[in-house]
Amino acid sequence: MTAVLLSFAWAVPLSEREAGKVLDGGRDRGLLTHLDGKLGEEWTAAENFLTSYTTPPLRRVLRKRTGGSRLAIRLGALSLPCELVVTWHPSYHAMTLILATTVTAPTADRPAAEFDLAIAVLQSLQGRETANGADGLHGGYGEKTFPSLLKAVTHIFEDLTKGCGLTEGLSRKGWCVELRSHDGHPPAQRVAGDPRPFYGMATSDEGWRFVPREVARDALGPSWGTRSFVAAYTMAGGIVCLNSKDSEYVEHQDELMRGPFGAAEPYFGIDSDVGGLDHGMLFILERVLIRMALADQWLRTAQHEMRTLAGKQKAASRTRLLRGSLDDILEMLHSVLPPEIDSLERRLVTSMGVERIIAQLDRQAEAMDEETRYTYENTVSARVTRLTVVTVVLTIVTIVLGVLQVLVSL
Repeated sequence: MTAVLLSFAWAVPLSEREAGKVLDGGRDRGLLTHLDGKLGEEWTAAENFLTSYTTPPLRRVLRKRTGGSRLAIRLGALSLPCELVVTWHPSYHAMTLILATTVTAPTADRPAAEFDLAIAVLQSLQGRETANGADGLHGGYGEKTFPSLLKAVTHIFEDLTKGCGLTEGLSRKGWCVELRSHDGHPPAQRVAGDPRPFYGMATSDEGWRFVPREVARDALGPSWGTRSFVAAYTMAGGIVCLNSKDSEYVEHQDELMRGPFGAAEPYFGIDSDVGGLDHGMLFILERVLIRMALADQWLRTAQHEMRTLAGKQKAASRTRLLRGSLDDILEMLHSVLPPEIDSLERRLVTSMGVERIIAQLDRQAEAMDEETRYTYENTVSARVTRLTVVTVVLTIVTIVLGVLQVLVSL
């Protein structure tokens, strides 16, 4: 049996002051709690094994309420389990929200019904609203029901950021769909047999059955994987991954680690309900979305300040500060993860259009440099003109005084 695990992520730039208000306020209002239990243990095991941070992220999870989750995904009488993980990334000054759910079809008598439902969930998370009342796919938050999952998450986001003065919203988004089986078979064979459903989940295209197989296969492109039982495909929306890790692999890795290190590595035994946590795909998605969100913010800030500072004396110095902050973002855009998963990140960077964003940043930087040169030249020219005028005036005064002195001596 294959489980369909869906993780949908948003990235939002957030200052340290704003992050404190979100995390502390969420805790004080009973919205957020520490990421612990099975979910926290698996997340920590994956993060410790696959990532390295100067300052580690602070992860929290939306608190459960009596009788169920604060956040709910419902389709008629069907309710899907879900978690919402809220993370502050000190190294990037950004926050991510990750909704994780396991998609189970309401009926088993329709082929690929779980794929269709996963695509419907993806569309709802992007804002598509149901017109089918209580029988349709909708989100619940507390006692409220919303016509789309995006509206429910947006309501939670507004509650978490209340009083922060935050102007950023949930605009940068992406997803990771993981199809989890435990048979150890090479999953790329499934995609070769029929790539259409995987294309559908990669693009949230509900009409995947009517896409020509060769079109779907070409769109997915080559798979990535450092294990025979893993195949990942990157698209503009994110990642689709097939993971068929079995007990034989886990037992072999445990035995291998006990020899030199005396204990099994917890990461190898992960069988999480969070799509993309195994093999670090979710961490890659977070990083790419964060960098895109920061680049968006920088572009808006630079364009606004260049308009408001045009012709002002402080324009050149302020522009240099903005240019320096851009250099920091560009450096982060080119930063890498460990080699074994770095190639997947580079694929996702290409698929999600980060190169286009970098080109925008470069064009804006060139405009800023040109504006700085123009401002500098105008400033120098104005100063030279003033100095010339002063020199002429002093010369005239000197001549007049000389004439007066001659007249007086007569």
